Amino acid sequence: MSKKTGTSKIIKEGLTKLKIPKDYLSKKHFFNPKVELSRDLTVLVLNSLGPKDWVICDALSGIGARGLRVAKECDVKRVWLNDMSEYNIPYMKKNARLNRVKSKIKITNQDANQLLSEQIRTFDYIDIDPWGSPTYFFDSCARSIKRKGFLGFSATDTAALCGTSSITCLRRYGIQSYKTDFFKELGVRILITSAALSFSKWFFSLKPLLSYTSKHYFRVFAEVKKGRSIASKTVKKNLGYVNYCPKCLWRKMDKRPITKCEFCGSETKIIGKIWIGKIQDVKFIKKCIKQLSKIDWLKNKYKVRKLLLSLVNESIPLYYDVHKICKKHSLKIPKFMILQDKLKKKNYSAERTHFCKTGIKTNAELEEFIKIISKS
Repeated sequence: MSKKTGTSKIIKEGLTKLKIPKDYLSKKHFFNPKVELSRDLTVLVLNSLGPKDWVICDALSGIGARGLRVAKECDVKRVWLNDMSEYNIPYMKKNARLNRVKSKIKITNQDANQLLSEQIRTFDYIDIDPWGSPTYFFDSCARSIKRKGFLGFSATDTAALCGTSSITCLRRYGIQSYKTDFFKELGVRILITSAALSFSKWFFSLKPLLSYTSKHYFRVFAEVKKGRSIASKTVKKNLGYVNYCPKCLWRKMDKRPITKCEFCGSETKIIGKIWIGKIQDVKFIKKCIKQLSKIDWLKNKYKVRKLLLSLVNESIPLYYDVHKICKKHSLKIPKFMILQDKLKKKNYSAERTHFCKTGIKTNAELEEFIKIISKS
């Protein structure tokens, strides 16, 4: 839904009207209509957390869409909109007036790291949605977040995170990735690892609440808590290794590196140290699903619900891409419902995953999984 006004037009997302410039995808002005789902989820997550009296920072605002939606659609005290491009500031101001949230909004025109580093222990929630990697902002987020706070952060450099540019991944995230058949989940785990280690330097623990991928980006919502002891325990408990065999596609997450494949005996690729802990908080996601029933203004409500229901069932790590397993082991591709049914009859978990249309999450070992596929 849009209405043109000269060189700009007005669109609506949720309850929020947004005046966007004609060149809205330029670096001068930036607004991406394709990530409306991400903004919808931000509104839902914050409403599920109960952010009354919170101070929020949308540190890389563009024209301010995400932060303005939070101000309009969530019960918060204050939202800081910040962007380094001076061309975005007039649109932030116009949209704040348009939505009658001017009293809730503070607008700044600074480098995000400078702003965050100056605002020590100011924000209850910080959102980082950059071009590329969010890693450049984690240290300054740790300075400005309150002793108990929440983060939303995105990454669009998927080639690095998914193993296509493994050296770039090593340089940006501190882990050398590898191209696997579960590359999207691996990318999310690398992203969480980088955030957890960055915050641990500042004596913060990090707990992922909701993690997902959509189209061109990865996104994570997380809780952070200040405390030297809990920060150390979190790192010790949740970091380990992804052991992977490219010859047969065996994989295993473990606290130790495994150099020989337990299925075919070949030499493995070892990725780590990496986050091997939970990437979803099922209790919190169920709370979001319940909250969603109270929010009737989201255009993507069906998509959001579908995604959340999928995430509830994705507790088992490292999905199998059934098509790639079948190709590697010369098997006929089974019907997914039949495969799931046979896995469950053998008392294994078997759930589809949002990470991959041809993926299944199961606790069956590779040998047993191959046998069940061959009989499906």
